[in-house]
Amino acid sequence: MHPLAPVGTLFAVTVWPLLAAFLLLLTPENRQSASSLTFAVAGLVITPLAVWLMPGTDALAAACSCIVTAIPLLLPQAQDRTGRILPFLVTGCALLALNIHSAFAVTVLCGAGTVLLAWREGRGPRKALVVWDMARSRLGGVVLGLLGASLLPMQQSSLGAVLLTVGLCMVAGLGPSPAPAPEAALLDTGLRFSALMLMFRLSAYPLVHLLMLIAGFGTIIMLVSSRSSGRSMSLPMLSAFGALAAATGEGTALVLLLLAALGLAVLDLRGAEGEDGIAAGAAPWPVFCALVGIGRSLETGQLVLLVVCLLPALWSVRHRTLLPAFARGERGMVAVMQALLLLGGLCGPLFLVWHPVTGWRP
Repeated sequence: MHPLAPVGTLFAVTVWPLLAAFLLLLTPENRQSASSLTFAVAGLVITPLAVWLMPGTDALAAACSCIVTAIPLLLPQAQDRTGRILPFLVTGCALLALNIHSAFAVTVLCGAGTVLLAWREGRGPRKALVVWDMARSRLGGVVLGLLGASLLPMQQSSLGAVLLTVGLCMVAGLGPSPAPAPEAALLDTGLRFSALMLMFRLSAYPLVHLLMLIAGFGTIIMLVSSRSSGRSMSLPMLSAFGALAAATGEGTALVLLLLAALGLAVLDLRGAEGEDGIAAGAAPWPVFCALVGIGRSLETGQLVLLVVCLLPALWSVRHRTLLPAFARGERGMVAVMQALLLLGGLCGPLFLVWHPVTGWRP
């Protein structure tokens, strides 16, 4: 059995979103907007210091935590108290799930984050039915995952790891899944990649590697054959690539995919268009570097299948400048995010050389 994680790391990394949510609950309505912005900026500064300086740091979890912690700052300001509080709670669930050393606890936290996200997006009679339909399959995956996590201590059988993997695939949104709304997609990114990070730690179990490959390739083929585009393709496609990265043990590719997923969610939220090539793996963006890392660990037949699956999406990508927002004279969030994605893609080859210690395994 593994300890839950160094207590200092858990406290320093995960306390700020929960504390921010509690303080916003006590803050008068007229000051909540400014306070939520202050808490989001403070968390973005504190988390990188906490995850890298605390003892017992898991390098991959630390890198993912530094990306996920930006989510509350990237969301547009909500108009009511509940809408301002829930993003901090969802982010807190994702940060805890990335850093805690327990498969059972990670699954519970992903389920809690899914419920909080559905609550935020489902307020109002017309939205509630659609949102909870979307969350139902994810919560079914949580139940399967909890059953599998409880069976993991049975070393003589791989049933627990198989059930946990199937549940986590559902939690990560693999397979047929409706596209979330723009703000929900941004919040959902942290939860999906928390589940994918746990899948990465399970890859040493028998049959789990094969299940992840089937889930990843199956989702890619489904998306390509349906000719999806925009938000309905980007997040599910990057989740599918994440499953392949988890199966091949490419943790650095997972970090690059998380960066790309967060950036694409922000661009979609801000109304930017023509970003399908980034999600499909066009160079020189982070997804291209992640696919290079995944490809070097795939067998020849699997690599050929991946290339064949991606060709239709890449063939449909129109030629465009690298930074269209800067070319139009924009200097807002869209321009900054495009520049960060390009920087991540250009630094991706150096990042792939990094081989951090995997950290704990269930």
